Amino acid sequence: MPTSDELYEAYVKDPRIPCNYGVKCYQKNQIHRDKYKHPPPDDQKGKNGTRSKPKKRTRLDRRKEEKDEPPITDSDSDSEVPKTTLKKCCVSLDSFDQTADAGQSSSKQRESDVESENEQKSDIGSHSGTEKEDNETGSSSPVDEKEFIKEKFLVEMPSDFYRFYELCKEISPSDPCSAFKAADLLLVGPYDVLNGKLLDAKVNNNDLYLRHWRYFYDPPEFQTIIRGNDKSGLHLGYWRDEPKKNPIFVAKNSANVDCKIKPVAETVFGAVDDYLEEKLKTVNPFEKPKVASLRQRLKKFSNAQSIQLEKSTESMRARERRVVARTFHRAGIVVPYDKKTQLGYRELAATDGNLKRILKQIDESENDTERADHLTKLEEVERLATIAADECDFGTCLELGHDLFSSGSKHVQTIAVRMLTTAYSLLNRPEFLKIAKAHCCDRKTGCVLGII
Repeated sequence: MPTSDELYEAYVKDPRIPCNYGVKCYQKNQIHRDKYKHPPPDDQKGKNGTRSKPKKRTRLDRRKEEKDEPPITDSDSDSEVPKTTLKKCCVSLDSFDQTADAGQSSSKQRESDVESENEQKSDIGSHSGTEKEDNETGSSSPVDEKEFIKEKFLVEMPSDFYRFYELCKEISPSDPCSAFKAADLLLVGPYDVLNGKLLDAKVNNNDLYLRHWRYFYDPPEFQTIIRGNDKSGLHLGYWRDEPKKNPIFVAKNSANVDCKIKPVAETVFGAVDDYLEEKLKTVNPFEKPKVASLRQRLKKFSNAQSIQLEKSTESMRARERRVVARTFHRAGIVVPYDKKTQLGYRELAATDGNLKRILKQIDESENDTERADHLTKLEEVERLATIAADECDFGTCLELGHDLFSSGSKHVQTIAVRMLTTAYSLLNRPEFLKIAKAHCCDRKTGCVLGII
């Protein structure tokens, strides 16, 4: 029987290609065995030319060898064996445990970072000091919604605006804007930002946002937020005397009836409660339980959130004392006025009765010549109002602008815009001026006023 040295010398002299797997090769295919030479199984030549006893393989080594070394098929045996030596990564059990521990620690750290990031998002853009108001508006980025409203509608919404949406989400989670549909009320206007409709809409002209749910008789100071029945064109909205300040009250108007704007309550909760109270007096017996239930839900939420439902608050009464002119819509206008010097406002050159008579004559004129004669009378009132503005009585132009706008006459709309331009520019209310111009460019009647 040949010795180990003889077997090794025969292996060295063998002209065949050496198998890269050496003594570790488990391939039994005869074609592979004929093509490649393999060293003796019990001896291996060292790098320095001396024989070294092969290291005894453990069970773990054999498992790794079986895992790392792919089996050689018949098709593989016909192809050339790559000359590069396969590198095996032997990881100890201790190092594996350390890696696993490090992975778990990293995962916990990521979870902690995500929680921290969510807390920061909750803090950003908090409204009236509460996170709940921001996080429950139905959007993942409440700050963006508020900024969107401010950018597109040119005004900011008060805290009760967002709280009322929370109530609507509790009543109707799938469609908050229809929460009070049983009482013929739908949330519209800026609420379409919270429900995502305006955020998803592709609107190229920003003037469309300023006209979104703006009824025919809505002056720039009036911002519609709730739509009522279409028969009378009833709608509720915030009234602001200045665009950069919070609304003074929530008012209502029936656009299909007249231009009258009636203050209702300081908050939207109070205004809706007043509406539901009146609704219960006229609703049929079958619908009355639903309306009564909605009013009960509103009162319960208001009490829990400490929201007042008063119809006439001290701030509303204080505002009434600052009204310098009632105007045709009866909500009145407020401008800086010094009672001692009587600077800031002077009465129009025509009384309300005379002005209405002139406007009626203009509308009922049979031809342009007759209309021009009546317009001359109005132009004299306009001229004197402009003189008043030059002498720092800015409220005079504002009153005339509101009166002409509220008349709804298309023949005097140009003059109305001219008066409002003068007043809003001198009073530093540019946001109202943009709204007035956008509205008068496409002043629609009816009750289908959404841009979506």
